Amino acid sequence: MSADATAPAAILPDSIAPGWTYGGFWRRALAAIIDGLILFVASLTASVVFGYPLAPGVGDTASPPDIGTLPTAAIVNLALYLSYHTLFVASGMRATPGKRFMNLVVALPDGGRISPGLAFARIGVQELISVPLVLLQPLAKTAPLLYGGVALALCAALLVNYLMVAFTEQKTAGHDRICGTRVFKTPDSDV
Repeated sequence: MSADATAPAAILPDSIAPGWTYGGFWRRALAAIIDGLILFVASLTASVVFGYPLAPGVGDTASPPDIGTLPTAAIVNLALYLSYHTLFVASGMRATPGKRFMNLVVALPDGGRISPGLAFARIGVQELISVPLVLLQPLAKTAPLLYGGVALALCAALLVNYLMVAFTEQKTAGHDRICGTRVFKTPDSDV
């Protein structure tokens, strides 16, 4: 019996298999929406379990929001987001549930599996763009034009990061280029 026959079916090979192509923009966008819905439910569940408001002050006219809950929500949600992407991408699935549903895997350019550190760096690069929004959130009420301008610039940077997928030969986003990773579409029959 060969070594290939004993490998579990759920774990993908560590090299580019026949039929694999680069994952395109719309497929990756749908995967991100699916992952966003999963993370929203997880975030909502965490806010109920730990007792902090998901959006402080929304619908609460009786009392002002507790400023102390903003960092808690931001920290818990950031940790949840980073852990979700890191653990799934570095696992044998090699993708988040949304990416797997769309038949996508995250890999090295040769199809090799990425390490947990690289998976964390890949999602961390994406999140670094949004960190100023969290840090400057107190300016939203005191200097809304400044905060709006910063938010617009950061949204433009995120948009460029993701739109690169539609216009590059290997369908790489900015965070893929920085970390040296690729997103592949596996043949539907392999998943």
